[in-house]
Amino acid sequence: MPLRSVVPLALIAAALAALSASGAAARPQATGPVVVHRGQPVKVSVRTPSLAACLAEARYADGSRQSSGIKHARDGLVTWMVRVPNNAALGKARWSVRCGVTWQRTGTWVVKPAVATKVDSTPHLLVEKQGFSQRNDKLGTGSTVSYGLLLKNTSGTQDATETYLLINFATAGGELIGTVTKKVELVAANGSYAFGDSLHLRTQAPVSNLEVTIKVLAHEPGKPRVLPHFVNVRILPSETDSGWIGEVDGEIVNDTSPQTLAVAKLSIVLLDATGRIVGGGTTTTFSPLPSGSRMVFLARSGFSAIPASTPTNLIISVDPTYSAD
Repeated sequence: MPLRSVVPLALIAAALAALSASGAAARPQATGPVVVHRGQPVKVSVRTPSLAACLAEARYADGSRQSSGIKHARDGLVTWMVRVPNNAALGKARWSVRCGVTWQRTGTWVVKPAVATKVDSTPHLLVEKQGFSQRNDKLGTGSTVSYGLLLKNTSGTQDATETYLLINFATAGGELIGTVTKKVELVAANGSYAFGDSLHLRTQAPVSNLEVTIKVLAHEPGKPRVLPHFVNVRILPSETDSGWIGEVDGEIVNDTSPQTLAVAKLSIVLLDATGRIVGGGTTTTFSPLPSGSRMVFLARSGFSAIPASTPTNLIISVDPTYSAD
């Protein structure tokens, strides 16, 4: 049986259609662009003659997508209570409601900043890019997905010092076949973070897209951060599993801090020649690295679902812990 999420999904098709919070029926022909605001709840009701399952989906200006749960119309009416996410990309977005194979309604709206009721300094994080590779198990009925996200902190003044990620793996029909939750320690003000990892699924149903919910749990005023450097980094095929990526290795250099680098958590995202994310992985170094020295790192977790011929470039993000000598 496919793995289903037990975590409630914050639906973001909120701006679906020329609908008001009063729940008016969707109108295929809108008189102008519908304006919605981040965090705005909207009751979406669409009349349809179809008896098939209905799915609402939104695609935002940054290309990110999220789907509502599947519902069936009752007395010709299908309704969702949805909310525009607090980190939805600003600008023009497209929505669609599909029931069965043939019945569909589409349209556009414009996402605006939240209407402020109080001063809120919490930084907003967006998914600039996302991508994945999926590989079926040699034995059994499962599969592995190697995935990557490029997170962007849109605040120019606040560092996000603890961020919660809820990542859903959805099929083309909108069914969730996997869910994972993660935490990211630091995304600096005006900075980016490359998050890479993998997930094993109990199904071989193709993943169509990732639905990402982001919540900043802690933040503080932005300040300079000391980070190590990476040199001589290589993407290598597996020596035992022909045709697939085996590891990413290279050198980590502690040349920016007078302190010893005690622990370094590395998150790695791989990209193809066009810049498309094709997956990612992780590793952690625990050997103390004194100031002015370097050592080899090996990352072997998360890459086995990526074809060896695909990635040509990578992005490494690091969460370092320093200690006094």
